[in-house]
Parts: sequence; C-alpha cells; structure tokens
Amino acid sequence: MAARSLRLARIPAAAVALAGLGLFVLMVGPDASVLRASLMGAVAVAALAGGRAGRGLSFLCLAVIALLLVAPELGVSFGFLLSVLATLGIIVLGRSVMGWIPARVPRWAAAAVAVPLSAQVLCGPVMVVLQPQFSTYSLLANVLAAPLVAPVTVLGTAAVAILPIAPWLATVLIGVAGFFAGGVAAIARFTAGLPGAAPPWPEGVFGLLTMLLFSVVTLLAVWMAAHPAGTIRLVLTTHHLTACLLDRVLDGKPQRPGPPGWTVRGLVQPVPVRRGRLRVCNSNPGRSQVPPEPRSASARPGGP
Repeated sequence: MAARSLRLARIPAAAVALAGLGLFVLMVGPDASVLRASLMGAVAVAALAGGRAGRGLSFLCLAVIALLLVAPELGVSFGFLLSVLATLGIIVLGRSVMGWIPARVPRWAAAAVAVPLSAQVLCGPVMVVLQPQFSTYSLLANVLAAPLVAPVTVLGTAAVAILPIAPWLATVLIGVAGFFAGGVAAIARFTAGLPGAAPPWPEGVFGLLTMLLFSVVTLLAVWMAAHPAGTIRLVLTTHHLTACLLDRVLDGKPQRPGPPGWTVRGLVQPVPVRRGRLRVCNSNPGRSQVPPEPRSASARPGGP
C-alpha cells in the first residue's frame, strides 16, 4: 500500500513489496513459519499485481503443494491452514470487495479495508474452532494498524542492512520503527479493552457452521451497503418471486367450498356479496338448540 500511495505502477509496486518481503526473511531468519508466511504473502502480492484471480489461485495451489511435499507435517498445522485461507481470501475476494467500494474512495484506503476483510471471512470459521469467541473489533484493529505495519517492516529491515556502515543511523531507524510498533500494540490493547470485544461463540462443528453463515451474511451486508440501488432491486425482485411462488402454490392447492358469493384466490379473501352478515356464519355451533324446560316447584331445593 505504501508503494501504491506513491503512485507507482502495479508491477513496480509488487516488485518493491517482494523485495521488502525477501529482506524481511533475511532479517528474521528462514524459519518454517517465516518461510510459510512469506511464501503466502508473495503469492498474494503476485495475484494482486497480475490482476487475475485465476492466476493467483494457481500460484497458491503450487505453493501449497510444494510446501506439503517439503514439510508434510504442515498438513496438520493450524498456522499453515490459516495462512492458506487468508491468502485464498485475498486472491478470491480481495479484488471483488475492492470493486464494491465506491470509486471516490482512494484505492489504498479501499485495499486497507478489503484485504483484512476478505482474509478474516475465510479464517473466521477456523478461528472459532481454536478459540470459541468472536473478535468484534478485529477488522477495525487491522484497518487502524495497517498503515503502521509497513514502516515497522521497512525501517527495521533497513536498520539491519545499514547497521555495519552507520550504526547511529540504524539506531535512529530502529527507534522510529519501535515507535510505530508501539502504536500497533496500543491499537491492539485499545480494541481488546472495548466493551464486548470477545463475546463467547459456540464450540465445535456448530460454531464453525454458524461462523461460516455469519461470514456469508457479512459479505452480503457489505455488498448491500456499497450498492443501495442494487439492494432495492434485489429486494423487489425477491418479493416478486416470492409472491409468484405463493400464487402458484395457492392456485394448485385444492380449496374448500365456502359460503355462496365467496371466491378464495391469492392471499386476500374478498368481502362476501351478501351485506350485513358475518364472514363466518355457523348455523349449528355445536350446542343443543332445544331450550331447557322450566323446573317444577317440587324439584327446587328445599321444596316439599
């Protein structure tokens, strides 16, 4: 996003991002988790730079197959699964979500919202299996912390590179990077302390399915908020189709005979032809129509 904010083209911006990713790997060391995350990040950057989700999906499949062949134990790692799902969400949904956001919003701001949203939509069902709670402000925290992550990575990597040549400059860069890192930690503490930050969520398969449904509803809500006119058309179309379906069901259903002058059709029952009568007239309500006979004086209590 920093390269795109400098108005670099898509391919040069992707090259800068990949170079920074490579320097980051050299700085922290080529551990398994670092290589996995770096490879997934490189696949996501290549997919966004190519502009085609199909190509990025092919890169992701190739990377996953290569990693599983080299380290089969990753197949039972939740960290690996989350990395793959986050990358898959960015590749498949990221560009679509960015397209939903109005054009008057800057593209870097649209990407700051679309990328974490598309990743969290697919990672959410797995996260509730690991920890049965809902992170209410996770998207807000990611959006707020996104501008601070790039300075931490770039300045920290640059400080390591120039440390042997100019230690004083490296110290300054590390201090600035530490300031931005403190900002990320402050955002995390602030959002974690907000009311309702981590409400409980159902466990097991039911929790996974409900979170999957919630993710689908979230995407639908984002689309509806970005397309109010399309939302109105969708509601009207759904209403029309539902009315047509109910009309067909009622037309094909055998109807009970009613009083004279009644015609039952559709959802509304018209007023009968005869005026001044109740809609439902039952001549025999189930009670005896013979009036009771008066009791004799001898049958009265206390009589002779």
